[in-house]
Amino acid sequence: MLELFRHVFDSNFMPHGHCYFWEKEILIPIVIGDGLTFISYMLIPVVLWRYVKARNDLKFSFVFKAFAAFIFFCGIGHLVDIVNIWEPYYRVSAITKMCTGLVSLGTIVLLFKFFPKALKIGLPGQVEQINKELKRQNHELEELNDFYNDTMKTVRLGYWHLDLRNNELFWSPVVYEIHEMEPGTPVSVESAISYYHPDHIHLITGVVQEAIESGKPFDLDLKLITAKKNVIWVRAIGKTVYEKGKAIRLKGLFQDINESKLREQRLLESESALNEAETIAKVGSWRWYVDKDEHYWSDERFRILGYHPNEIEPSLKASFQLIHSDDRESVQQMVEQAIAERAPYEIRYRIKTKDGQHKVLIDKGVPSEDKYSDETLYLGVVRDITEEHTRERELQESLQALERSNRELQDFAYVASHDLQEPLRVITSYLQLLEIGHAEKLDDEARHFIQSIIKASARMKNLINDLLTISKLDTSPKEIEPVDLNEVLKIVCDNLEFSINESDAQIVYDNLPTVEGDRSRLEQLFQNLMSNAIKFRRHDVQPRVEITATEKGQKFRIAVSDNGIGIESKYTERIFTIFQRLHSRDEYDGTGIGLAICKKIVESHGSTFTVESEVGKGTSFIFDLKPVNK
Repeated sequence: MLELFRHVFDSNFMPHGHCYFWEKEILIPIVIGDGLTFISYMLIPVVLWRYVKARNDLKFSFVFKAFAAFIFFCGIGHLVDIVNIWEPYYRVSAITKMCTGLVSLGTIVLLFKFFPKALKIGLPGQVEQINKELKRQNHELEELNDFYNDTMKTVRLGYWHLDLRNNELFWSPVVYEIHEMEPGTPVSVESAISYYHPDHIHLITGVVQEAIESGKPFDLDLKLITAKKNVIWVRAIGKTVYEKGKAIRLKGLFQDINESKLREQRLLESESALNEAETIAKVGSWRWYVDKDEHYWSDERFRILGYHPNEIEPSLKASFQLIHSDDRESVQQMVEQAIAERAPYEIRYRIKTKDGQHKVLIDKGVPSEDKYSDETLYLGVVRDITEEHTRERELQESLQALERSNRELQDFAYVASHDLQEPLRVITSYLQLLEIGHAEKLDDEARHFIQSIIKASARMKNLINDLLTISKLDTSPKEIEPVDLNEVLKIVCDNLEFSINESDAQIVYDNLPTVEGDRSRLEQLFQNLMSNAIKFRRHDVQPRVEITATEKGQKFRIAVSDNGIGIESKYTERIFTIFQRLHSRDEYDGTGIGLAICKKIVESHGSTFTVESEVGKGTSFIFDLKPVNK
């Protein structure tokens, strides 16, 4: 082999042209054929090589390169064959053929290895189908990416990362939007931290530094002041990325949680207000998931039972064991029956709290639908009515005492109407008999004394009758019925006919309404008012009494007005007090009880009694009465 290479260019052989007898018709086609083959074999590797260079995506470029080498050596072989026609360099031809054989062998080996992979390469139709599938997948990825970006914008969630090697900070568009900044605005770590609220700058600085130094992740709710000076709540999440044990990057998420944070704060405020309201009202709330026997108690529910909030595990047993032994069995039966029938319940019972207090409670529960399961759920409230119970008991005792007082008052009225008036009748009768039977023996002074005693007895009788009237107003029930005020005034005018004629009084009323009331009391009311109007008249003016009715909301406003002497404003309250008189008996007769009776009648009809007066011009007494069927 070494001898071959040592004499490679020796030409001690006969040229190959002698084999063709130097026949031109043979040599020329051979030379042209080998020449064109040589040129083609030289150009093919060049084209293949340039193709491989231009297509960096080729996964099997080595096959093209091996094939180019094989063709190149084949071309060299044709060139040597042309030379050997005139110059016998057969050793060069041998070396060329050996190289071509080796390259051919290598190429065929590569082709055998490539063959299984080549079989997987699709035909043109398959490639087109693959390309379509790739385009479809790319389109889906683009849509998915758009959906992802839209979702991130909708939930106001962005991402960021900080390259610790060059201290470069990256924000996604949503992060810029949350900061109310133009996307792409250069931002450094220092400027990013400066946007946080002063209360939280030290907090975010500390966790970022700790993440860099120790790799501890962070997840915080923080207040941020945007570029437009709006204060919002954000959530900052971050973690450290390591490479070969060294921290190279921080990355994380950044979300606008202002709305949810405000809702959370409002919810906490509502819960706090509810707890305060429950405390003030002494009402506790509870939930009971019957199937799982899970209970929830509000703070006030614990306090009502004498516990601190969450001091014990809420349970039916815990609440039942505090119930008074006389009430426990009935309460348990009522609850079990309500649960079996899925019916609401309301139970009143006594308890002895953990700290020994005795209380009375009202416990109310109603079945409710659980949105998330088919379990039986009861919602309820328990209210501490101990004070109400005490007041109710005291009220019952007061009512009983009042009933006793009313009975005693009725007994007094009976005594006053019979036992007290009987002596007066006897005195009056004997004085009258004395005056008639012994008139000739009585001088003027004696007759004066007798008349004075008779008048005093009459005043005493009137006083007793007025007191009886007041007592009956307090003890006798009202008989409510439709009352035509026109008929009432007609009766009153008939009763006061003598006074009206004597004083020449003018009584004015027209088309008064029908109201709900006690007929006899209303007759007495109008008679007392009209009698007073005539009594307290001005002597130089014809008395005039006018009764009017005007609609006032859901009632009729009644006014009884006169043109009498009037009342000074400082006495407008005093005149309704029993036995209070503004004039002497010598000026005006009466017991001083009439207006007190009027006030009680008006108040018994659910109204107030007021007076408007001007001295020397007259007085109006005003009150309201309820129309029929209103």
